[in-house]
Amino acid sequence: MIKLIEMKEDKKNKDFYKNLYNEAFPPEERWNFDMTLENEDNSNYKFYAILDDDAPIGLTLLWDLDDFNYGEYLAIDKKLRGKKYGSEVITKILEILSNKLIVIEVEPYDLNEIAKKRIEWYQRFGLILSDYNYDMPYIDENKKISSIKMKIMTSIKIKSKEEHDNIIKIIYNKVYKPRLEKIDKWKSN
Repeated sequence: MIKLIEMKEDKKNKDFYKNLYNEAFPPEERWNFDMTLENEDNSNYKFYAILDDDAPIGLTLLWDLDDFNYGEYLAIDKKLRGKKYGSEVITKILEILSNKLIVIEVEPYDLNEIAKKRIEWYQRFGLILSDYNYDMPYIDENKKISSIKMKIMTSIKIKSKEEHDNIIKIIYNKVYKPRLEKIDKWKSN
């Protein structure tokens, strides 16, 4: 049976989750794993371990923001892909977050074949790709703030650029800005 538990409660499998996180997401899309796992000073999100019975199979990070729920990460162990775990997990996540608008971020459709397949997969679960790109900040290999183009998908169609930009502003202020500030503090120590 699939279950989500806070990753902090599954310390014995921390290495599995850290390796999965580093394998599943490119460097520019991931933040410091330990900093994210610690979840200091932020009750708006939960970093979940995904288990099948008691066996670790994946991870997800879910945010409860002002006007919407935001799914930042979802990864299933690559050895288990193609076994319908992802479908089962996304269905469970969409049920958990269904109390308000759901937002996820994806790489643009035209970036590569994997990005295209990922978007098509989310569309099968009813998520709608936004027409607009945005710049997602990240820390590059030189420890400088940079950005990459991303898109969002939502559970309800976004009607305007203004609505899209308001969502991005909330994500930036609640998700990225605190991380960038924390990294600045770590760099200065």
